[in-house]
Formats: sequence, C-alpha cells, structure tokens
Amino acid sequence: MIEVTFATMSWDWLMVSYFEVPMWIWMLSILALFMWLIQLFYWIAYYFPLVSKRSEERAIKQLGVSVIVCARNEEKNLMMNVPKIMEQDYPNFELIVVNDSSYDDTADILKALSINYPNMHVIHIDEDKQNMQGKKFALTLGIKAAKNDIVLLSDADCYPRSNQWISEMASAYKNDRKVVLGYSPFVKYKGWLNKLIRLDNTMVAMTYLGMAKAGKPYMGVGRNLSYYAELFFKVGGFKSNYSILSGDDDLLINQIANKQNTAVIFSKDAQTISEPKRNFTDWKIQKRRHFTTSPMYKSSDKRRLLMLPLSWFALNALCVSIVLLQPIIYPILSFILLRWIWIVIGTYRFLKSAQQPVDIAFLAPIIEIQIQVLHVWFYFTNLIRKPQKWN
Repeated sequence: MIEVTFATMSWDWLMVSYFEVPMWIWMLSILALFMWLIQLFYWIAYYFPLVSKRSEERAIKQLGVSVIVCARNEEKNLMMNVPKIMEQDYPNFELIVVNDSSYDDTADILKALSINYPNMHVIHIDEDKQNMQGKKFALTLGIKAAKNDIVLLSDADCYPRSNQWISEMASAYKNDRKVVLGYSPFVKYKGWLNKLIRLDNTMVAMTYLGMAKAGKPYMGVGRNLSYYAELFFKVGGFKSNYSILSGDDDLLINQIANKQNTAVIFSKDAQTISEPKRNFTDWKIQKRRHFTTSPMYKSSDKRRLLMLPLSWFALNALCVSIVLLQPIIYPILSFILLRWIWIVIGTYRFLKSAQQPVDIAFLAPIIEIQIQVLHVWFYFTNLIRKPQKWN
C-alpha cells in the first residue's frame, strides 16, 4: 500500500503541466538563464583559455633586471628570502631592498646580507622622510635607483619557487611586450581560513591573468610583477593615486598595460610563493586595503569586473526565489549545479597547470559563497571607514 501511494504521488507530480506556471515565473527563469549565460561567457572567454596547451614563444636574450623589494619590519623574512633571490640562475640582475622606516633589526640584517652579495643594494628611509601612503614612496626610490631598464617586483614575505624565477619572467619580454604579469600563490596550511585565502587568491589570479591574456589587462599583483621602468616614469609614477593606501601595483598596471604590451606567465618556475595571513582579522585588513583601489580603475574595467559578482548574486537569488515560489521548477537549480561543475573543472585545470595543490578546487563552489559575501562586507565597510596604514 505504501509503495502504491508513493508511486501515485510521484506520477502525479510529474504529470503537473508546466503550462500552469505563471508567466512572471517564466520571466524570472529567463532572467536567471541570462545571468547564467553571463557567468558562462566569463569562464569561456577568460578563464578556460588561460590554461590552453599552446606554447608561447620566449625571448632568449639576457635582459638586465632590477629586482625590487620594499620591506618594513621584515627581519625574519629577509633573512630567509633574500638568499633565495640572490641565488637565482641569471647572469644580469641586481637586488634593491628598500628599508621603509623599519624599527626592528631590518637595517642590521640587510647590512650583514649585503656583505655577502655585491649585487645587492640597500636604501634606508627615515620615518620623517616618508611622504606617500603605503609603500609607494619606497617603491619609487627603488625604481629610481635601478640601473636596469626592467624592474621585477616582489615582497619581503615572498620567495621564488625556483632559481629560474628571474629567467622565466624575463623570457616573457618579446616583440613589444613591456609588462609581465606573474602569479604568486599562497602556502598551503591546515584549516578552513587557509583554504578560503588560497581560493580567493586563485580566483583573483584567474581573473586578472585571464583577462590580460584575452587582451584586457587591468591589474597586477606586486608580489610578482615586472615592467619597463620607462612606463612608470611616463605616467608620473604614483602621482595620480599617491593619497590612497594601495595601488602601487594594480592602479599602475591599470594605467600602463594594454593588449599589445602585456604578457602573462604563471608556470611553476615563474612563481613566487607568499605567506598567507594566519588569522581572519589580518586577512580582513589586507583585503579591505585592496578594495580601496577598484573605484579608480578605468570605467570599462569597472563595468567588466562588476558584472561578474552582480550576475553571480542575481543568478543565485533568482534560482532560489523561483524554487521557493513555484516548487515545480526544480530544474532551474540545474543552472547552479552546472555552474558548480565548471567552476570545479576550471579551478582544477588552473591549479594543475600551475602545479599547485588542487584540494580547494573541489571545495570552490562552497568557499565561493563565503568569499562573495565577505567581499560585499569589505566593500561597504570601506565606505564607512577607510584603512589607515600598512605594515
């Protein structure tokens, strides 16, 4: 008797005509489909082509490179990471470390390190000489002191993944390329926060690298970024955004990069490895600082970037609303399910291609929800109170 009832109920549900669904529900479904197509377009146009198997030609000439690292109270990181930079297998490079008003033992550590490395140069900045927000003044001094045409930027808490880092980044300069965007993944640790931070960083990297490869560069990350110094001086350095905390990397690239002059590289040997924040508060401060720059992007870039999260929120809100209002339209959830599938596949392919741990790819649909909500929170928090300083 129970089996017959169950079968009858199942057939009754299946026999309900979709023509009985109100027209406005169908309109919402069409709108959800449109949002889904926008999401699909971004992945097809920018993310999936990023890891195409086609090999790119590399320059074989040995260009002079000036590696610049700005440091503020980074004594431990400098002790560990400076030797990894100085041991690079590249014949023509120098390292410039700018000590940005440190009050720990950074100055003494740099003095000791420079004794062993003749092509390492140190610039010290006193606190009363600092006249720009963030590290912009320090970076400006470093670029001005560079003896080579090409500058390669990283941070004190980052280290090259191999001794071919400089060689790989320099090899991307060919033809008219004058900007090279690199990739800097975070170290894998245990815990959900680490997974969240690594996936957030991965999604950011897939976006700026993918759009750059598609001919629409809009930002770079200062942990692994290179360009001709002449471009920096051509736009007046940081004069257009010196008053805000961030922007030493993304806003500058937003000004100088274009389809013709920008190259992308994220192979294993071209990466720098970064230490992630170990607690939520520090990561929140870091992310809020990054969010201060996006309003200053070019209008076309802002529209392109804004459409991605807006269509994501709209897709999810529409699908959930339709199912709650008209339960028969359960197939609408396939929009979300199919998107989850391609997110897992796309993220997995990128991480695999970059030879990074792929564990977060399988959690991407779940972690992404948390990331999107947090991004909205950080954005509106910044409208109330701006971040005030950096370390």
